Amino acid sequence: METSYSDSDFKIDFDQIEFMIIQRKCLLLLTQGRRRFGNVTTSEDGLVEITLVDGTKEVYKFDDIIGLDEIEENFWKRISGTLDFSLTLSKANSLSQFNVGGGVDYMDEKWGIRARVNLLNSDQDNSEQTERTDGQLEFFRFLPRKRYLLGEMSYLSNTEQALEGRIRPSLGIGKFLVSTKKMYVGVALGYAYSIENYFDSSFDKTSSEAFINATLNMFDFDDISLDSSLNISPSLSESGRWRTDYDINVKYDLPLDFYIKLGFTLNYDNQPVSSGNDLDYIFITGFGWEFN
Repeated sequence: METSYSDSDFKIDFDQIEFMIIQRKCLLLLTQGRRRFGNVTTSEDGLVEITLVDGTKEVYKFDDIIGLDEIEENFWKRISGTLDFSLTLSKANSLSQFNVGGGVDYMDEKWGIRARVNLLNSDQDNSEQTERTDGQLEFFRFLPRKRYLLGEMSYLSNTEQALEGRIRPSLGIGKFLVSTKKMYVGVALGYAYSIENYFDSSFDKTSSEAFINATLNMFDFDDISLDSSLNISPSLSESGRWRTDYDINVKYDLPLDFYIKLGFTLNYDNQPVSSGNDLDYIFITGFGWEFN
């Protein structure tokens, strides 16, 4: 059980629980990809009874429960988020690098919404200033049998690839290959439309892409959590072009909802414009705060 004031979570053996009553409505993730939403109580030892929104009652064994999350009745209380930053200063080459990032999450019984943004600014002697902005807004619609609809709007701007801005709306369908109380793995396929503007406007273009997305999220490993995403996008309108976007973030929780973070992001384009590079990547370390 996690608290805001403890350095480590309290350890409760789930298989030793005999009775539970939860006042707020809960989202239960069950074996065989089942999802239920309602009030949870125990009718007899080892069994959990959930009262659905329509009043129907269902009974499951504790062993059927993969995950259990309390869902607030109030819309705003269902929102959680993070804010982190890092600063690097070096007198030797007058290096100054500043990074700020953050995210907001919303979850209910049928929908998940996730927003992320990262801003990087780096400046040093005898080198051009480096700027980078990337952000994503994702919508998940949970379907039966571990399937989900995925909608995303992403934005990327970076000086390394001479990219002033790429806006990329996409839509696809996915499935959770693994879904347990400690991690999930999902894959999705879909279509994306890319609108690209470069610092040299003569390279500006639009294109159609397919995409293959793989997502890994690991949580409840003591105070450590990890999330990673790989997106491969072969072009449908430009012969031979394909792009890859990859990111991984590891977070270690501290008391009072603070945390430290280590992240890596990579963007690759096998057909960059002549003024840009095919590869851009960054490592990020930071200190942050989580709120809900």
